[in-house]
Amino acid sequence: MQIEIGRLAMNPSQRSAIGQIYSGNKELSLVFSEGSVSEQAEAQSFLRLHGLDLEARSDLESRWNIQWSTRWSLKTGSDTRRRSLYQWRNPYEYTGCMAHLEVTEREGNGAVTRIVGVGEHNTECTQSVMARVPAIPLHPHVYEVALAQLQQGASISVIQSTNMDMLRSRSYRGMSSHHQTATSNVRYNFMPTDTCHLYRLYNKSHGVDVTIPPEHNLNDWLDPSSPSFRQEIHDAIFHYAARTEKGERLKVCISTPDMDDAAWKYAHGRQLILDGTFGVCSSRLLLFIAMGIDEEGKGVPLAFFLFSAPTGNKATHAGYNREILRELLTSWRGHLSRGRPTLFRPLVAITDTDTKERSALLDVWPELWLILCRFHVRQCWTNHRKKLFKEMNFWQQYFLHRLLDIEVR
Repeated sequence: MQIEIGRLAMNPSQRSAIGQIYSGNKELSLVFSEGSVSEQAEAQSFLRLHGLDLEARSDLESRWNIQWSTRWSLKTGSDTRRRSLYQWRNPYEYTGCMAHLEVTEREGNGAVTRIVGVGEHNTECTQSVMARVPAIPLHPHVYEVALAQLQQGASISVIQSTNMDMLRSRSYRGMSSHHQTATSNVRYNFMPTDTCHLYRLYNKSHGVDVTIPPEHNLNDWLDPSSPSFRQEIHDAIFHYAARTEKGERLKVCISTPDMDDAAWKYAHGRQLILDGTFGVCSSRLLLFIAMGIDEEGKGVPLAFFLFSAPTGNKATHAGYNREILRELLTSWRGHLSRGRPTLFRPLVAITDTDTKERSALLDVWPELWLILCRFHVRQCWTNHRKKLFKEMNFWQQYFLHRLLDIEVR
């Protein structure tokens, strides 16, 4: 197995020096037999010498920090092993030390099978003293409760409120009435700085690997040959085009089976609403949403059209045209009509004043009746009126009041 050197926090000079160590096969490499008592004793002695035994790892003053860890099970099913990569941690000042060790051990009995890395420290490292108080970790049960809330759609403010309630009632696991929170190695108070790790746990629970670009996650979920293949996501995406070259766009169109049924129920031969929104994430992506109106007059999402802005485009909101919308709407119509006796065809569509959206809709459904959104018509009228009537005489003011009366009606 290759050691995950890329997971280490290093500057370029350290990375170059460590690369030379591994290319010259000068790294420390120890292998131990699980069944040998003497070899396991030797392994534990090595870990204690370097401050990596189980007791030392739980110490907040430990000089080591886990940079990477993974688990895997043998074919027996119950046998689980873990690989962990340790590096010097932050309560101590930076010294340029290149020490790091990867430990492979069995989770059940702690048997060590392999230790690889660089165990020597530089002089500054061995003489360093603690420069700041080490961070006190949040108790795992606090994360468990917060993660369950986040998966149910709770906001961070609600999570913090629940945390305060459970603190007052001392409801967290291991938080007995005699527990001394001031002297323990864990804390129970959920801080704003804990949200980052909480979101990482949330992403991990949904199979999102935050260490690789998002588009790679997406491609792995949709690739049947990938170990990360997700059948439910594959079934919900009816149009996908990866961005493999600079001039291409990423295109992802989503419609679950329930959304397909809703499209036939609320939009076929009826009214369709199409609108776009921007700034949905930190990447330069555009999102268009097709909606219908249910029996209660509420909007029902029927499809999501997500695509990237073209390369070199400075304004994300201007990163679409008639052609891209026509392509995605045509794909949606084909998806809905597959296996049906008739083509999916709405009767009326409501959009804003954007001619690109309206033209694309007519390209796909030439007989469609287009209606302008009342809000956007009023907004357009108001903006134009403000330009015309900056300085008004009596009759212009009178005319303006009459226009306002019409808008209210």
